[in-house]
Amino acid sequence: MKRIVFSLALLLFTVYTFAQCNDFYVLADGTTWTYENYNGKGKSVGKNEQKVTAYQAVANGYKATLHTVVYNEKGKKLTEADLDVTCEGGVFIMDMRRFIPQEQQKAFDSYELKFETENLELPSKLSAGQALKNGSVTMTAVGSPIPMKITVTITERKVEGKETITTPAGTFECWKISSKSSTQMQMGVAMNLNFSSVEWFAEKAGMVKSESYDKNGNLASYTLLVNRQN
Repeated sequence: MKRIVFSLALLLFTVYTFAQCNDFYVLADGTTWTYENYNGKGKSVGKNEQKVTAYQAVANGYKATLHTVVYNEKGKKLTEADLDVTCEGGVFIMDMRRFIPQEQQKAFDSYELKFETENLELPSKLSAGQALKNGSVTMTAVGSPIPMKITVTITERKVEGKETITTPAGTFECWKISSKSSTQMQMGVAMNLNFSSVEWFAEKAGMVKSESYDKNGNLASYTLLVNRQN
């Protein structure tokens, strides 16, 4: 009898562990994040809100849908979209399509859009000096009379170490992750943008702060977590 009870307890613990899956993104239906966005001079340029609108626990993790709404500095809604996220065996998987702004996708509305992605991953366990998987996404307008393609790549992802970060949402013990990004746009003419980023992730809160720097190392923008509710 004790063996049966122990086995049932172990099974429930295993299911619970996989359902939570990732220490940084512990999700439930209705979980919300609100972020405030700033330019390099510290002026607010808007905010974005994310809400889990669908959640399903699976054998080795979960599947969820995030509804994201972006507002400008005056509170006017600019764009909104749904983003699917998954967690498998402790690894949170981020759809790279979120790195192509909705307004750019809408500019291609007249054509069939083809996506090729290599999604980002955030393991549940991190350590200083750890290298993380790169990510990329290419969006192509099929049938366009001129080449219309956007490619975003994120490389050199590295765990720098731990830092304590304070935002309007509270004070968090975070892992600091640096990376480099490149955006290549081909819309008749080719344009390239390169910048570097730093992100801070806290357990149960997800990303609490991010900074982007231009090719000269100047702060271009940053984002802060201002509210999170489960």
